[in-house]
Amino acid sequence: MNNNPLSWREAFTFNRSETRGFLLLTILLLLTIAARVVYFSFIKPAELVFNVPAEWTFSDSIINCTANEALGTSIDYSNRKNDMHPRANQFQWSFDSVPAQAHASPFKRSRIIELNTADTLELRGLPSIGPWLSRKIVEYRERLGGFFSTEQLLEVYRLTPGKLDTIAPFLVIDTSWVRRIDINTVSLEALLIHPYLSRSQAKGLLAYREKHGPFESVADLRKCLLIDEKTFEKVSNYVKVR
Repeated sequence: MNNNPLSWREAFTFNRSETRGFLLLTILLLLTIAARVVYFSFIKPAELVFNVPAEWTFSDSIINCTANEALGTSIDYSNRKNDMHPRANQFQWSFDSVPAQAHASPFKRSRIIELNTADTLELRGLPSIGPWLSRKIVEYRERLGGFFSTEQLLEVYRLTPGKLDTIAPFLVIDTSWVRRIDINTVSLEALLIHPYLSRSQAKGLLAYREKHGPFESVADLRKCLLIDEKTFEKVSNYVKVR
């Protein structure tokens, strides 16, 4: 019985039949990889398939849209007054940014969603959006009151311009869902939640209201010295006066 331990040189030494078997397996592996590259690059079509039902409805807005309409170049609901939410004629949805063959297979399962009503599960269906980022989008939307444009998504922490470019073709916005603040009745605590106002600006608005009485119009916010023009342009969409 040979009790001598096997040296490392002997462990990596192959006879002729073992060497042929190893080369054959290597060749088969390389051929498999090459076949997959050719198939996914030149044979399999990169079509954009939206997972949209034959007909989908946004609750309360009473806006019905078929899948064929959703994939059209532009949808203008201004003439469909009988089927619409009372405020829905204030906006227009456009699908000009959705080409017929826009994305390859990783994005095929993404479907068009309405940004102001989507929950975290729907947002997770978008490319490049995971559980953490979908939760941050919903949290920011609640603080903001709703989105007027997809560009506002860049205000969400860690949502980069590259990710926005990726998900923008799959988003539509119904601005009738945006919540507006009644500036004449809002409390300081509620006003501090809004991301477009600093603490000093929120206190300044309420101090102005207490001193001069109720605001007569949204434009009166400019009379508060702490509200600069840039802040007014951002926050005016989220303010109402009763």
